[in-house]
Amino acid sequence: MGNAPAEYANARSTRWGDAAAIARGQQLYQTYCLMCHGADGKGTGPVAQGLPHPPADLTHHFHRAPGDGDAYLFWRVSEGGQVEPFKSSQSTMPAYKTVLSEDQRWDVLAYVHAEFHKGFLPTSATNLPQSVTGEGKVIAVVPANQQLVVEHGEIKGFMEAMTMGYKVEPPTLLDKLKAGDTVRFTIDTQQKAIVKIEKLHK
Repeated sequence: MGNAPAEYANARSTRWGDAAAIARGQQLYQTYCLMCHGADGKGTGPVAQGLPHPPADLTHHFHRAPGDGDAYLFWRVSEGGQVEPFKSSQSTMPAYKTVLSEDQRWDVLAYVHAEFHKGFLPTSATNLPQSVTGEGKVIAVVPANQQLVVEHGEIKGFMEAMTMGYKVEPPTLLDKLKAGDTVRFTIDTQQKAIVKIEKLHK
């Protein structure tokens, strides 16, 4: 999960699994989100084809446990594509903080969580290996946040194929990287951080 900026860091939802919030969120989703993200949440809405940056596939599992990822998801809905690294990718997602109240943003996330994430991952998923390895393309290097945004394929048993910001530990691993590099990386699943990066020459 990417790291949300400081002003969102403490955002937490009490609504995961709240049927009333999910019902309200469904209405909001159909009004504001469906045209891009689609009825199936996979970014297949009627206007998605004409966009410079494809809408996110919302069916990827973001949540492993309550509170994990809340801040990131709330930040993404609030600021949309108007912040980096999404702005540079020509994301056209609106900043919904100007359109929807805080309550409404949490409601729509409750619906996305129930409908597309299918709730929290089963407890067996907490028995993760200590480390997992993935390969992908660097989208952005963000030294100020010790962060690497990478578009990667599926990491078996850990994460679907997606574009995601990961913390990098130690941050010096970012020094030789630039957008467009193809990399193999190792994630420490306890720290939820990339601890090893190797450039692939393709």
